[in-house]
Amino acid sequence: MLLVTFDSNVWRPVGDPSRFPNDPMHASFKKIHAALQSGQIEGRLSETVFTLEGIAKADRKNLLGGYKPKIDITEDVRPDGSIHLGFSIGPDLAAHPGNNSYLSLHLNDALALGFKLMHCHRIAGLINQDIKPEWYAKTQITTTDVANKLGEVGRKIETAGAGIAWIKSIGAANAQPTEHWSQGLANAPSTEDKIIASAVAEWADGDMVSAHVAYQNHYICTRDAAKAAGSNSVFSPANRVWLERDYGVKFISPVELGNLV
Repeated sequence: MLLVTFDSNVWRPVGDPSRFPNDPMHASFKKIHAALQSGQIEGRLSETVFTLEGIAKADRKNLLGGYKPKIDITEDVRPDGSIHLGFSIGPDLAAHPGNNSYLSLHLNDALALGFKLMHCHRIAGLINQDIKPEWYAKTQITTTDVANKLGEVGRKIETAGAGIAWIKSIGAANAQPTEHWSQGLANAPSTEDKIIASAVAEWADGDMVSAHVAYQNHYICTRDAAKAAGSNSVFSPANRVWLERDYGVKFISPVELGNLV
């Protein structure tokens, strides 16, 4: 069985090609859909589709710029009179707006075909409470190994100027000296709203590629030629070269995947 990571511009029409009858790749989507139904392919999605990309573009600057992890402090008086303080940091579960009707519709299509989600571990990161634990892929790879590989690949993508690098640079440029880069997003002028929305999408793409490597999937199916983002994109020709060389990442178009199955 082929384990295929589907990019954001592919998974929805693959999930139900009948919803996209005029797409020029409709025939390929139908072939891939049939292969998913038969079990020849297991589709996999990065959870960032429903966390980062799940935030409306107009809301990304303010939500991410104002997001703070939840900090809990507990106090416990011991029998000997000593006081024990507990400190924990985790995601703010109320911060994410959840799936909109559009995402829910297409997610249901994907789940019906056996799609699985891939974790993108970030300490105290955003969590979409509409996503259920049983939807995540089960793998023999340990959670630690997945997290370590995610971090390794993510850092290399960032060093190459792609993935999270773009949004971090915008945030850092607008942050005060004592602020984290993410807080700087809230300070950015409204003229940068669209740029920030695109940078968040690139962040999601970088995490998706990192998860693909960590979960040891076979192909990334995308029709993203990185024409808009250029070198900022993890899908740029230069980045594809080292991702394939160093990590065996194989990019495949919907037409190529349709012909393969």
